[in-house]
Amino acid sequence: MKTVNILNVAIDNLCTKELLKSLAREGGVVVTPDVDHFMKLRHDAELREVYQQSDYRVCDSKIVQFASRFLGTPIREKISGSDLFPAFYEYHRENKDITRISHKLI
Repeated sequence: MKTVNILNVAIDNLCTKELLKSLAREGGVVVTPDVDHFMKLRHDAELREVYQQSDYRVCDSKIVQFASRFLGTPIREKISGSDLFPAFYEYHRENKDITRISHKLI
């Protein structure tokens, strides 16, 4: 998986479909870096730890996406958490294993 490094954060250069397929195969924790996260990561050790332990870091900001282009390593797609959740739901709509898991979490 290709990554783009911005301010010492390795962002996975995935499109939504690739992320959903990978999550379906392997599972994992997703964080969605945006400008606010970049500022907090400079001083917040707990947030840095969460980022280090996450399985996927996907761009949640057009500003970060534009910065990546300016730096010569363009991020292919902005995948915000608010877009990822409904996409995940649609991707797994007919998957009874995921449906069972989500009912246990509620």
